[in-house]
Amino acid sequence: MYLTIICEYYSKLCGFYADVLLSDALLVVHVYYCKGGYVSLQRSLESNFIETVKLRSLLPEGSDILAAVSGGSDSVALLQLLHRFADYMDWKLAVLHINHRARPESGEDAIFVRDLAVGIGLHCNIEGISPPGSGSAEGYFSAERNRIYREYASERIIVTTGHTASDRAETLIMRLLEGSGLRGLGGMDYFGRGSVRRPLLDFTRRELREYLEALGQNWIEDPTNKENSFLRNRIRHRVIPLLESISPGSTCAIARSSANLSQWRDIADSIIDDSLDELLDEDTFRREKYLILPRAVRLGILWAVSGRPRGGKREIEKTDRWILGKKDGYHILPGGTRITAEGDNIHIIKSMKRAGKEKN
Repeated sequence: MYLTIICEYYSKLCGFYADVLLSDALLVVHVYYCKGGYVSLQRSLESNFIETVKLRSLLPEGSDILAAVSGGSDSVALLQLLHRFADYMDWKLAVLHINHRARPESGEDAIFVRDLAVGIGLHCNIEGISPPGSGSAEGYFSAERNRIYREYASERIIVTTGHTASDRAETLIMRLLEGSGLRGLGGMDYFGRGSVRRPLLDFTRRELREYLEALGQNWIEDPTNKENSFLRNRIRHRVIPLLESISPGSTCAIARSSANLSQWRDIADSIIDDSLDELLDEDTFRREKYLILPRAVRLGILWAVSGRPRGGKREIEKTDRWILGKKDGYHILPGGTRITAEGDNIHIIKSMKRAGKEKN
């Protein structure tokens, strides 16, 4: 048996951090001293959570944090972890519940989350979403949630969501089935749109449920998660278990692949931004300069000019072929940007203030 003690002095918190590793006993004990006292970390999941948060600078000390809590196991675990370290990190924590009104029990979910928040001394904001009229319900609800997140988020307020490694793996498989490129395959990242953060991407759904069970904390089971009408649910209940039976640990392996692809996606975005800066002269670029660029970069430029939409891949490819054909006229890109060609000059008929990078 050997014993290693690492102490790091935090001058701002006037405390210390110590890791005690007892390898023979396979025991990890972490002790943090903070303003509110000692927080004992006897569960490695808690240790990994705070290390991820600090290493990746996801939730800086002193931040106002809004935990998006549906009542499901993932978001309830998120709330428990945030609350556990709120004093240590000097976080000002509150809860946000979005009532999708998609099923009769939705009101009970809101009551559960409110009571959970009040029980640990937190304010709970409850927002409602009107049911979709037509089209994809999943896409509609996602867009509405993002809209509400934007309304609450600011430079200081950070919205946290309970997306996990399991979600990351499911998303990558979905994108493969859709024939997505690097952007789609990169999937979820720790940094979402604007001030949205996903601090649970290192943990599987199963790990978080075991953590809640150890705490004696219950959660709500959404019956719609068992319906196979949604592609994600079919992947979750049919594909993932099959992959795990063939190769145990597949979920985490696929999630790691998504993380690697996400890094390459960021590199590709940087190349596209640099190429766009070099290509454009205010709202015009030369066709001959565009033609010598690699196809992937050309498509990326048109996607950026369009405002970085989630869809519209076919229309962007069609516009690229049209520019290569050296024809005059115009094309409309997704989002309404108008591309006009006059000889060697290509004009962008829209404000050229590029939309900020959007992460999935």
